[in-house]
Amino acid sequence: MTNSQNKINKFVQAITAYAQEQRDKILLEAEAFKAERLQKAEQEVLADAYKLIQKETAEIRSESVREMYRRDTEARKALFSRRRQITDEVFKRAQNQLIEFTKKPEYTEYITKMLENMISMLPESIVYMIAQKDSAMLETLSSLCPEESSIKTVDDILIGGIRALNSESGQIIDNTLDSRLMSQHERFILTSGLNIE
Repeated sequence: MTNSQNKINKFVQAITAYAQEQRDKILLEAEAFKAERLQKAEQEVLADAYKLIQKETAEIRSESVREMYRRDTEARKALFSRRRQITDEVFKRAQNQLIEFTKKPEYTEYITKMLENMISMLPESIVYMIAQKDSAMLETLSSLCPEESSIKTVDDILIGGIRALNSESGQIIDNTLDSRLMSQHERFILTSGLNIE
């Protein structure tokens, strides 16, 4: 019996060893499968995280660009407003200085010479116009006009100067201080260094 017991023991040992070997093999396969699934899951998580990071980065960049554009727009608006304010201040001062000039005796000489120059260059039968506030000079200036021409006061000349209307051709020659000041407006913006880029 010992021999048969030995055989049985050896058989049981062989089966146990085989079962142990199969169990170890299955465990190794399970570990390898688990490691492979874990690695695959890690790669998927990393890919998802990368996509999320890229999306968040793009959104942050986009928001930054929008914010920079908004700030740039606000700064430009402020600059345009300040430029307009400076321009208005400069032209208001210039207008005030011109108004002060029209109160001086030199203005009478200026307007007289201007009228004489216009009379020498224009045909007869012209209607000359001066500011309502210059009505005190009307008689003196009328005496300089040719017989077919006339001079009158108008309300739309605010600062001073003379405007001429050729009634035959409809041509207007505007030598008013008002129009000269206005014509300097665009030139001032271009040459003042206040342009915004």
